Amino acid sequence: MILLTGCSTRLTPVRPSYGGGGNNNGSGNNNGGGNGQNSVQVTNRTDWKVEYKGRTDYTEDNGDISRVEEFFFNYTGDNLFILRTLSDDDFASFYDSDVKKLIEGEVKDLNTMAANDNKSVAEMDNVFTKRTKTLYADIMIHGWYNAFLIELDRNGKATYNYCRADMEVVEEEAKQAYLDWLGRWTVSDGYMGYDIEVSAIENNYLYRVDGWETGKAAGNTQMNQDDDWIQTRFLSDGTMSFYIQFIAAYEDYENLGDVDYMFVGTYVESTGEKVDDWEGWEVAWAEKYANNSVMLNGNNTEFEVDGKTYTPHFNTMRYSLYSFKDESWHHFHDAVPSFDEANQWQMTMVQTKASIDEDRTPVHTKNYLRKTQPKQHVGKKSRMVTAL
Repeated sequence: MILLTGCSTRLTPVRPSYGGGGNNNGSGNNNGGGNGQNSVQVTNRTDWKVEYKGRTDYTEDNGDISRVEEFFFNYTGDNLFILRTLSDDDFASFYDSDVKKLIEGEVKDLNTMAANDNKSVAEMDNVFTKRTKTLYADIMIHGWYNAFLIELDRNGKATYNYCRADMEVVEEEAKQAYLDWLGRWTVSDGYMGYDIEVSAIENNYLYRVDGWETGKAAGNTQMNQDDDWIQTRFLSDGTMSFYIQFIAAYEDYENLGDVDYMFVGTYVESTGEKVDDWEGWEVAWAEKYANNSVMLNGNNTEFEVDGKTYTPHFNTMRYSLYSFKDESWHHFHDAVPSFDEANQWQMTMVQTKASIDEDRTPVHTKNYLRKTQPKQHVGKKSRMVTAL
């Protein structure tokens, strides 16, 4: 059994495999097509099969149970394959409903990530062989999808053989514990904070959070109206998890060149230098206590230097741009609340029914040319709990 968490370790931030249309916006023309040269034959292998089985419980090696999406495969080739799921609208918008463009975009992104990880394509976590019969993936957002099994050879090149299936992800009825986090909240470190709004994406699993880094303290910042929100998870212990996530890629952003737009956790080194962590860790989780108080608890990251392990706490979380031009991180402002070390790395959360401040929605910069579609799936989990 294989568990696909949708994210692998990256040396530089590139589009995760669970994301969208690829850094070439689906227009890649690798392996032929131009002027009739190097033409390829795209073949739908009806003797192969990919089938979505629905949601099920998966038992981790440590005994924890996760709710996951289950896929079944009948792949009889002797090469490698990957799984790609996307809606009809995204298939049309980002690939012109062209299977060849989809294959080329996905294989190109896979090779890019493998090179950045100093791995061969065959070593990537989301690449499989015919020994794989069942695959478990992170929870998907409800709706209709196309599921593509895309074959590539042992050198990571597209064979242009694939199989395809329609699939529907059905939303569950919302549990009360999930509903309790919906609404408007004020998050504050006692000096500054934000009014956030939590809305439903996928009952019992995923939320949309608007309002982080907006309002008077933030000023005229942010990227794009459609991108200024983060996704959070509802975990089975009743907490809401805030995690590092890739949002979108843009090209020619002001003087920074091509950038990745991300939500990151920041920790402070012993030297006082602030360091941004983008490896998929959980930055914080919101938890309700017996005295009816609600706190946002800061998590910690982990890294190793010269054989010694360090686990610094995240000082804050914020939107960030990674510039491929100067290979550095850039932020919109420093007006972000910090986790209080003296108060056990926490911030307060207070639910409010009051009207949202009129300046809560920021004045956005112009729309830059976006290279990827909106995120769909979550990345790896860093804090596992038993399923309900």
